[in-house]
Amino acid sequence: IAYRSSASAGVDTGILSLAINKPAGTLVNDVMVASITLRWTVSPTITAPAGWTLIRRTDNSGAAFPNSLAVYYKVAGPAEPANYTWTYSTSTGTVGGILSFSGVDVNNPVDIDAGQTTISGTSHAAPSITTTMANDMLVTSHEFTSAEVWTPPAGMTEAVDVASVATPNAVGEALEMNYLLVAAVGSTGVKTATVGGNADAGAAHALALRPASPAY
Repeated sequence: IAYRSSASAGVDTGILSLAINKPAGTLVNDVMVASITLRWTVSPTITAPAGWTLIRRTDNSGAAFPNSLAVYYKVAGPAEPANYTWTYSTSTGTVGGILSFSGVDVNNPVDIDAGQTTISGTSHAAPSITTTMANDMLVTSHEFTSAEVWTPPAGMTEAVDVASVATPNAVGEALEMNYLLVAAVGSTGVKTATVGGNADAGAAHALALRPASPAY
């Protein structure tokens, strides 16, 4: 599996849609992974654009500022639009990112995934997952309810670092997405991303993409 490119976007409170560009260079049969996050006061509905499959939604409803992280995938077809728009029933700030990968199994792209909420702080850990195939691509997403700049987990490459308002700001929403090719089958270990400045609660997710079978 190879990383192709990424795109991201963010909007402030009260805006109930988020459009994210198709990552540059995405080709037919690339697999796109989207992480959509929002801060809210009343639990929202999240409506994905056509063709996107929800992998997992993690709601941190007990936080001082409740928030959600929803992760999706889509296999790129021959006529993809220039951008993709998610809509919400309510939002007090939302951000999202899309990563595009080649070499993923288009029929069964997800090997394994897990998500969890994170307590108020400046460190936000994506859970360890145990892969079942060699050469999976690990993708982690980390979000919290302030607008700050992220530092990726050790050994991972950051692809998205986006906030709903200019950083730093204690009011807002911020997302980081990272990737790492995992050669061996087994536990990925916990992947912890950190932020400077304000402490807040959020959510994090780990996803292992399954490689395509070699052609013989």
